[in-house]
Amino acid sequence: MLAQNFNREFILSQLLDLSALPILLSTEGLETALQIAQKIVELFQAQKKLYICGLKNYQNIARDLAEGFSTGLIMNRPALPVHFIENLTGQDALPSVLGDQATEGGGLLIVAGEHTQLAQNIIKEAKALKLFTMAFCGYPPLKTEHPEILFYLPALTRPRLKELFLMLGHIICTLVESTLYSNSF
Repeated sequence: MLAQNFNREFILSQLLDLSALPILLSTEGLETALQIAQKIVELFQAQKKLYICGLKNYQNIARDLAEGFSTGLIMNRPALPVHFIENLTGQDALPSVLGDQATEGGGLLIVAGEHTQLAQNIIKEAKALKLFTMAFCGYPPLKTEHPEILFYLPALTRPRLKELFLMLGHIICTLVESTLYSNSF
């Protein structure tokens, strides 16, 4: 059994780890979250689709966000046009995965985690399809192809990135829901 003091110290150390990444709660981080939420609201108001994909270790985060956006995170509401793109491996091009589902003017949210060639390729292909691109990315950052809106978090540990990306996604989903379906929480 762990000592009570150890539990408190451990919890405090974890909270301090999160606070050591002030980007999420800084003006810049909040502004990026607001920009992403606003763009998603615009997509839905224009009756366009939002595609969400997670690369390799981030597929579960992307799936959770897609479900939250589609069916509701904090309120009972009609489903929104969200499509989760599963198992992008780089062997299939984005246009072939989406087929004729891809609607010009739609949006793509990529939970990339870190720079990969696959992330670069997906962003490039999405732009060719005239999809508005948004990405959550950690260290190292994307190098050549950049999405229209990038939430970059220079964290080195994958578990911490996953926690923060999920938290950010839930904040964005709550903003979208409250804007579209009520003006308050």
